[in-house]
Amino acid sequence: MSDDAAPIPPARRDSWQRTLWVMVSSQLVTQTAFTLGLPFLPLYIQSLGVRDPQTAALWAGASATASGVAMAVMAPVWGRLADRFGAKAMVLRATFGGVVVVGAMGLVGGPVPLLLLRLLQGLLTGTVSASNTLVASTIPERRLGFGMGLMQTAVFAGAAGGPLIGGFIADALGFRVPFAVTAALLLVSGVMVALFTHERRPAPREAGVHVPRVRARMLWGALAPIVVVNFLDQLANSVVGPVLPLVIADLSGPGGPGLATATGTILGSVAVSASVGALLAGRLSDRLPARTVLAVCAGGAALSAGLQGLAGSVLVLGVLRVVMGVFIGGTIPAANAILGSVVRREDRGVAFGLTASAASFGFALGPLLGALLVHLDIRAPFFLTGVLMAVECVWVLLALRGLRPHPADPEGEA
Repeated sequence: MSDDAAPIPPARRDSWQRTLWVMVSSQLVTQTAFTLGLPFLPLYIQSLGVRDPQTAALWAGASATASGVAMAVMAPVWGRLADRFGAKAMVLRATFGGVVVVGAMGLVGGPVPLLLLRLLQGLLTGTVSASNTLVASTIPERRLGFGMGLMQTAVFAGAAGGPLIGGFIADALGFRVPFAVTAALLLVSGVMVALFTHERRPAPREAGVHVPRVRARMLWGALAPIVVVNFLDQLANSVVGPVLPLVIADLSGPGGPGLATATGTILGSVAVSASVGALLAGRLSDRLPARTVLAVCAGGAALSAGLQGLAGSVLVLGVLRVVMGVFIGGTIPAANAILGSVVRREDRGVAFGLTASAASFGFALGPLLGALLVHLDIRAPFFLTGVLMAVECVWVLLALRGLRPHPADPEGEA
């Protein structure tokens, strides 16, 4: 049954639809902002005086690890606060926190203060988890796949434009300017959310009433397999991050012009293909078992990642990463659709917080592993990505087989 045919009051329909599209727009602006400068951290660190590529990669990996660990620790805390005080407040906290912290990254004089700011970024931000919680708590249950697909499409679409724009800015004006532009865009995004979104929150529990232990055990039983998926997914996707610009430089040969632009073009192209994959997977997850969609995406990503380790030119590497992007783009909305279907609305803040924590631990470990693997072989991170995605595919087929949706929530049909 279509939305127009369902017995939904027009005002309430307009409310969740407006909130969804504003959040999609906010997600697009936010991810564009965050990807303007951060993908070029190894090159930025070299411009700060760390000339050796391997040392620069280690600093970049360490800064990503610091940010990821901090985000992993704080994500469940922010998720629980979202259930208590509202997801919209958490979106605003993450966005405006990013304005200050990321803007300050363009003012540092060395790798140590940059690492400290990345740590602070992990403690304060986390816009994707907060935004997904707000959307999942607002839209109808039957549109979860569609909504999560749109949100992830916005993430990848923002990541498509961010590196490309940031690369041009960095090559023309230096590596500091993209961080100032990031702060300005985050400010715009935060104002959009503050003024134009409406959060529909469940009725508060009576004082002294807590979630029963049996319900908490059921919640964790549903979440545990998805937590593993989120960890493996982010671990695999972040392994290559600190070394990709160095691999592109190696394939381009000495003196290759416009390295930041070339890196940004590849990252942007991958994000475009990932946004297409996210939109397709989101729609398919409303029609097919989301577990099947997730397994196919993970398997396709594993194959294409392994082939990247054999690429002999920047063009071949770029094409293979674009192909991988389609599959990678589908994993997250499919996993989020499963999460939304097995967790009650009033528990989604902590649920998305826990899965975001697992993803952040993967994000923390992946760059450091990638930077360390450079000392064995500069292509090794690509092969590790392929192995991890293959493990994820097998895990999805085996561990997610028994998950069942929670009983229909009457409010979710509004």
